[in-house]
Amino acid sequence: MMSVGTDCRTEEYPTNEYSPLAQYSFCNYTISSLNQTEVVLELKKYTNLEDLHGTYQYDSSHLFGAKGLISENAYGDMSRFRVNSEDDYGAEFTDPNVYYYHLWIVKSEYLIHLTSKGTEEAGEYMVSMGQLILSKFG
Repeated sequence: MMSVGTDCRTEEYPTNEYSPLAQYSFCNYTISSLNQTEVVLELKKYTNLEDLHGTYQYDSSHLFGAKGLISENAYGDMSRFRVNSEDDYGAEFTDPNVYYYHLWIVKSEYLIHLTSKGTEEAGEYMVSMGQLILSKFG
């Protein structure tokens, strides 16, 4: 798959008991072979599991209906893979020909979130990308 315009940024933050997010990385790129599908990768590093788990629960279920859920825990504990559906909040404003896939994975103190906007075939790419990222954690 060809990607164009990859752009990544990483920010580091001072942490304390009220600010547990230590690092935030963000990458975005376009997959030309999937009709210009856009992909965003977010990688958040936390200082404690309680805040990590709370963020995962909120991010991976907030504003989403149950119909779009594809899998849970297929990529380790606390993973969730979904596609947009008509029972999502604000779905009436979403073009039905555009597919939005989301894959959340928790690994160690990291919350990984992959998002795509584009074709239905992007779902397979998201799974491959998630597996590749997990392989980097060893």
